[in-house]
Amino acid sequence: MNPLQQELVSKLCLAVETVMNPVVTQADRLAAHQICEEFKDKSSSCIQVGMIISSKEYPPMIRHFGLQALEHCIKFRWNDLTVHEKLFVKSNSLMLLDTGTKNIIEEELHVKDAISRIIVELMKREWPQNWPTLMTELHDAAQHGETQTELVLMVFHRLVEDVVAFQNLPNQRRRDILQSLTAQLNQLFVFFLNILETNSTRYRQLVSMGNKQESLAVNKVSQAVLMTLTGFVDWVPMSHIVENNGLLLQLLCLLLNESSLQLHSAECLLLIVSRKGKLEDRKPILILFCEDAMSTILTAAIAAEKSSLDEYYYLFLKRLCQVLTEIGKQLAVLWGTDPEVVEPPNFSTYLEALLAFTEHESKMLGSYTQTLWALFLRHKHISKNPTLISFIPRVVTAATKSLLKVGYPSQNDYPSCAYSKLDFDSDEEFNMFFPRYRSEVADTVRLATLLQPKLTFNIAYNWLKSQLQKPLNIGEAGVDKGICNLSSPSFLEWDALSVFLESVMLRLMASTNAKPETTEGIELLEQVLAYETQDPLILSCLLSCISALFPLLSYTPETIPVVLDKIFGSVIFNIPGQTKSTRSRAVKNVRQHACSIIVKICKQYPSLIFPAFDSLYTHIKHISNDPEQLSQMEKTILLEAILLISNEFNNFEKQSAFIQEILAPVRELWMSKEFTQAFLSPDMFMSYVGLDQAAVEPSSADTCGINRSHISYCAHTILGVINRSKCPDNLQIAEQGGFVIGTSTVTGQPILRNPATSHILELFHNFIVLLKTLNGLWLPEYLRLRHPDFEKAYDLLEVDKLAILGIPPPCIDNSDSTTCKQPLARVKSFLGMIHDNSFHILGNAGQYLGYEFYAASNIMNFLNENVLCYGEYIPDYRLRPVIHILEYNLHVFMKPFIWNCPKDFYESAALPMLMKLCPFILQRLSTKWQLINTQFQTGSENEEESESQEIIEDQLTRQLTREYLELLDYCLTKRSHSDNGVGDDLNMEENEAQKSNQNKEMGLNELGQLCLKTDALYPSMLFCIFNGLSWNDTLVCQKCYKLCWPTVKQLISDGVMTDEAAPYVFSSVLSGLQVHGQHEGSQANLMNLALQLYEALRPTFPVVKSVLLQIPNVSQQAVEIFDDKIVQQGPQKQLPEKKKKEALKNLVFEIIGKNVGQQFKREEQYKNLPSLFKPHRRKADSLLNNDSKDIGICSLFHPNND
Repeated sequence: MNPLQQELVSKLCLAVETVMNPVVTQADRLAAHQICEEFKDKSSSCIQVGMIISSKEYPPMIRHFGLQALEHCIKFRWNDLTVHEKLFVKSNSLMLLDTGTKNIIEEELHVKDAISRIIVELMKREWPQNWPTLMTELHDAAQHGETQTELVLMVFHRLVEDVVAFQNLPNQRRRDILQSLTAQLNQLFVFFLNILETNSTRYRQLVSMGNKQESLAVNKVSQAVLMTLTGFVDWVPMSHIVENNGLLLQLLCLLLNESSLQLHSAECLLLIVSRKGKLEDRKPILILFCEDAMSTILTAAIAAEKSSLDEYYYLFLKRLCQVLTEIGKQLAVLWGTDPEVVEPPNFSTYLEALLAFTEHESKMLGSYTQTLWALFLRHKHISKNPTLISFIPRVVTAATKSLLKVGYPSQNDYPSCAYSKLDFDSDEEFNMFFPRYRSEVADTVRLATLLQPKLTFNIAYNWLKSQLQKPLNIGEAGVDKGICNLSSPSFLEWDALSVFLESVMLRLMASTNAKPETTEGIELLEQVLAYETQDPLILSCLLSCISALFPLLSYTPETIPVVLDKIFGSVIFNIPGQTKSTRSRAVKNVRQHACSIIVKICKQYPSLIFPAFDSLYTHIKHISNDPEQLSQMEKTILLEAILLISNEFNNFEKQSAFIQEILAPVRELWMSKEFTQAFLSPDMFMSYVGLDQAAVEPSSADTCGINRSHISYCAHTILGVINRSKCPDNLQIAEQGGFVIGTSTVTGQPILRNPATSHILELFHNFIVLLKTLNGLWLPEYLRLRHPDFEKAYDLLEVDKLAILGIPPPCIDNSDSTTCKQPLARVKSFLGMIHDNSFHILGNAGQYLGYEFYAASNIMNFLNENVLCYGEYIPDYRLRPVIHILEYNLHVFMKPFIWNCPKDFYESAALPMLMKLCPFILQRLSTKWQLINTQFQTGSENEEESESQEIIEDQLTRQLTREYLELLDYCLTKRSHSDNGVGDDLNMEENEAQKSNQNKEMGLNELGQLCLKTDALYPSMLFCIFNGLSWNDTLVCQKCYKLCWPTVKQLISDGVMTDEAAPYVFSSVLSGLQVHGQHEGSQANLMNLALQLYEALRPTFPVVKSVLLQIPNVSQQAVEIFDDKIVQQGPQKQLPEKKKKEALKNLVFEIIGKNVGQQFKREEQYKNLPSLFKPHRRKADSLLNNDSKDIGICSLFHPNND
């Protein structure tokens, strides 16, 4: 070391120590950091000095910096190094690997990792072409000791990660290295297996001899080879994994019983058994069904179970469970497709192991197995296998325990709680997991019922009978109240039982196998009906059991009155001492549950219930007249039930008269002078509902609360009547009943009328006035009128905020709570409910009221004028329902305004509404996205808003945008619009089945063509679709991309495309590339679209070529060359699509967006090395060079002698 190097070494050591010293000043740390960075970037002695301070004489911190400096030189200064310097780096790096480290136990992991990174970076630039001896040198180094072996393995692991997984090097170099690796896989796997076999055997010997130090060293090598194998086993040809009679699989199975290696072995094995690909490649995996492998796996599982509450062993147990399930999935794929694959040996042992995991106290382990049981039970061949069939009783019995909602991590009352503490951070996280898990278990029960209906029914039968006879166990927590809470043992069992019974009954009648006698089911139903309880939670579960047994009513119609009596008894259920205003949450829930079950039975079995229509209606009227009995919600639900039965009249006049009778009290209120005046203006509405007055407690003393209750009752009833009133599905019955009023002149289909239409339409004027008033509440002059008690009444509901923020609701048991909502919460709920219900009424009116609704021109005009009044003041969360009324919302399964608009009224109803909505939404979204994009680019934050509020605003904008684009999609491309204006439930499945085909038809539908021919409408649609490509939301970009080409194609076809529009649409796609180019899928889509648009627009609009000239660093010559390639004349000269895309990508490369982590990344230096294999084309000999004068041409013209 010369004096200059000595001085530099001292300076660097001091700088590194300063950087890492926690007590130095920030200025000193920055100065030291600057010294280090300048050394790596500019020093001509970087390699020599880096090698010096990397030696093991220096502290690990200094050595690590020296190794970092070497890696930096290789990555970023490689092309500037001389040949001598490159040779120096390569030789000395191997010396570092061979002799430059301490003992394997003593050496720091980060130092070993840094050395392996240096070798890998050299390989990525030099191997194999300029370093053909490397593999031999690495092999030799590995023979020099455990440390060197571990480092060599780390080199291979990091190399294969960079080349195969991360692919973070140029394609040419990646191909060269991968090709060379693949060519040497045989030698590599022999190398890996020798190390693994030798060291694992030696480890066991050293442990038995008590040599702890040496055994630790050998163990580290074994761990390293297992880690390295995880980088190879999921992509190498299967032949390498199963060679030598499956030696690798044997070793991995054996190591499952070595506590220090079992987790690494299980993870490696999991990668192997999870492989996808050709069936012949998967077949060797079934060797794991052999007795040796299966017994080894089971032994390891049993041993791990003994210490399963230890986090390490529990993680191993989960990996082992995943290995077993993946083996089963491979079997399911092969069984039946490969004639050689039949029931494997030890299948029974395998199923025993799988069942043991299913029965384990850990819910997570059980969850891993449920999907496999379902797969087996669905399988055409496995489901008929006698061995599997013999396990079904035990699987179903296990399900009865799995369905219990126990195991909260915050509790210790069940064994599963201990495992939940390892799997979940909170009760809320467990609450999010459990419904999915319970759904999987229920699915298994349903599939088992299809195969063995008698078995599952008998289990349900015995379980239910047992529960009916058991005394109530309310647990310690419920002793004070004397009733169950959510953690009471009796409730937990009843809850699980109701889910199990529902799963069984759901598939019982559909099974083609021998079913139980219906008398048993009827007997069970009678016992359930005879059971009496005053516990609201148990009663709710009992109602679920009654609901599950509804299919039996067809066999015992005489039981229906008893069923109805039982359910109606629950409708008016109450706990002594509680009044209408002080009912507990559990009592309210059971009453609403009973009302919902009445609706269910009336919907599913209307013909059975219809004979009891009069008595049912009389009873509902009787209990509704008692002011202290039913809540407004309960009344509305029961009215919906009776409406469903009234549809069985199949007589328009009778149904219309009945609806008129039901709506009479609503009409009286809704059309009253009091309501009419209250709806006229925002200030009068605020006074009527109490927004400008101080809060009043209790609620019974709040007269404005009564007003709010009346408005809610009317809105709920109107919505219920719209949803439940319908005309017959059978056209012949509809004609006989007077529902058909004509034939459409456009589609030729019959026009049906809903018996509720005339009664609902007369309420619509006040209803639309109310909508306008609700929008007006957001005007600044009316916001100021709010009383301070209700300043936050317009805010988003807390539950909606949590949903937007992705925060699970708190896990609270409030079943026995009798606390009423505070005045602010009541008013906030009322405003949200009346706003949402109002727009649901509008959307459902299109679906159910149909033709007559759209034909009411006065209603359409009034609606169009008022529905978006003051829209600029309405927040996004209030604006979303406006979109919902215009689109088909899959979540609530309705066909609203646009979706159901008959073709007869496209121009009079749909287009005017869209002409009002689209420009408004465009302006709204453009402003919002400009703000979001600006904040994203600049990182600016609004200090006045909290972080959570910013997230909420951002998410609401994204949701609003996506929903609006779905609306445009339905307007422009979907082809399932209703032609008769009536909600035809029978066509729903057909429409959904055709959905995928419709998506492939990229042309516009009839409404879409009308939209693009309407000058006042299509620009706002076009701007939104193409501007959306550059809005910073990948889903929005995908939705816009889907609509771009169909709209442009239609505009070109209609002759509407102009010289101004053509460059706009093309530049918009390029802007989208700038924002979303970092995502491979979006980049591919947008590149395709850009090429498609250029080819379509360039011949007619040459101005699009000028857009390319605006790209940075793109010359006129490059654009001309590209343009010549695209617009070549003659089909024989056309370039292939792939070449065109490559040409365009090369042209726009500068503007393709990059991930923020890649934007300022320094480019690593590489040079493409000579090709590994140079194919030499054999040139055909020229005829002129033929020495022979006779080249055979003359013989072609000789006559045939034969």
